Amino acid sequence: MDVVVIVLLALHVLLSLVYAWDWFGSFGRLQEAAVRLVIGLMLPLVGVLTLKLVDFFAEKNAGAQMDELFLGRGELSDDLQLLRPVDERGILDAAPAVDVLELNDYDDRRAMIMNTLRQNDTADYVDVLREALANDDQETSHYASVVIMDLQQQVHARLAELGRRLEDDPDDLDALGALEQELYQVIKEGVVDENSLPRYVERYWGVSNRLLEEGRPSASHFHHRIAADLKTGSDEHARSVARRYLEIHPDDEDAVLDAIRVCVQQNDRPGLDALLDRLGDMPVVLTSKSLRYIRFLRR
Repeated sequence: MDVVVIVLLALHVLLSLVYAWDWFGSFGRLQEAAVRLVIGLMLPLVGVLTLKLVDFFAEKNAGAQMDELFLGRGELSDDLQLLRPVDERGILDAAPAVDVLELNDYDDRRAMIMNTLRQNDTADYVDVLREALANDDQETSHYASVVIMDLQQQVHARLAELGRRLEDDPDDLDALGALEQELYQVIKEGVVDENSLPRYVERYWGVSNRLLEEGRPSASHFHHRIAADLKTGSDEHARSVARRYLEIHPDDEDAVLDAIRVCVQQNDRPGLDALLDRLGDMPVVLTSKSLRYIRFLRR
């Protein structure tokens, strides 16, 4: 009888050790693996089975969240919000401004709009300004339209200046790069109205194509083009640009994030898994900016 107890005890300890080691090999968190080992040892058989059930349901839930992310539903549905860095300044500045537009005091509304003129970059407030255009206070709406028109005039002036520089010297890559940056900001910030936007997008594609085809494109040129393609629905082109981005700048963390973003938007789980499996062989140094998403997607 004593021999049977010793054998069962040995098997129990061995099972707990194997489970904890296998879990550590999968997730790499030593402290949590140690806690799981202790639980398994303290609760013979029941402990390991309970932990296995917890892991099973956690994995099923992670898969459901991944489906939500792919299909654009539920808590992760806000246009790939999961893969966007948190804009802390935007949260601090824009949210109170939106609240101000709901106040009953028209003077507060007007003051908020006029205060945007004192900011270093009023383009950061385009969303709030466009909401103010539909405000029931006509003066608030008028102030917002004045600010937006001023922004548009600034954009047109900068684009015209860069256009003149390129007319004088078509090979001026500095001017071409500045034009690409300016057009990208127009697409990103939505300063121009929707009817005019396609014209700017078309011009951006021409400038971007030239930069991507000549020499060794910078990381920012790739990053901007992928974002613009995804925003305008050119997903397949975004995929090819993301692939080339990784080839030319394999050490750029943004290249990894952009490739992940493309896979998610195209609902490409096999491509995403292949990318995650390649990360260990790439020279890129991953930081918290990307690791939090990679860990989530692996689960």
